[in-house]
Amino acid sequence: MPGTRRTPTQERGQVTQDAIIEGAATVFDRIGYGNASLSMVAEASGISQGSMYFHFKSKEQIALAVIHEQHDRSMPLMARVSEQYDGVLERLIRVSRAIVDQLENDPVVRAGIRLTLDEGSLSQPAGAFYEDWISGTAAQLDVALQAGDLVSSMSAPDLARTLIGFFTGVQLTAQATVGRSDIAASVDRMWRLAIDAIVPEARRSAATRVREDAFGF
Repeated sequence: MPGTRRTPTQERGQVTQDAIIEGAATVFDRIGYGNASLSMVAEASGISQGSMYFHFKSKEQIALAVIHEQHDRSMPLMARVSEQYDGVLERLIRVSRAIVDQLENDPVVRAGIRLTLDEGSLSQPAGAFYEDWISGTAAQLDVALQAGDLVSSMSAPDLARTLIGFFTGVQLTAQATVGRSDIAASVDRMWRLAIDAIVPEARRSAATRVREDAFGF
């Protein structure tokens, strides 16, 4: 098992680790974990390989650091967005929009999620992000289902896992076909289908207005 990365004791050390994570993210996002080499990561980071080895002993350690940083960027954002809205469905739609924005603009988030999906040896630590996301979403869905704001024959945990799997699949399809340039429109289409499936008819017009405001379609 790989050891953990060295904990920086000075501000300069933290700056170096941050540069390695950012550089590695650009490489992993562009060509994937399997095709990336440590020399590529060092070059993209602007850091010598000797300095890189001082902080990280393997490519896997670097990948785990990218995943950890993606968690640190995405989870607080999702919490902040959720706190701004009262309705469960609006929270979920707005959070998905925020994650789309991160995917479009932040290579660390793109790389972290790609590593989650691409690399089997990283699946356990990477999967923690999805499990946290699913459990938090399930708790919100349970409230909405109990109140009748949403309807489904599925349990809240199963519905949460399905919706997040749907979101992930939409992202993968966009990446494979148009390099993620269509991801916002793809997620918007996902919500059109989901609204028809889980929102009572009397509430669909309001849900549609939220979707249109969030995605602009």
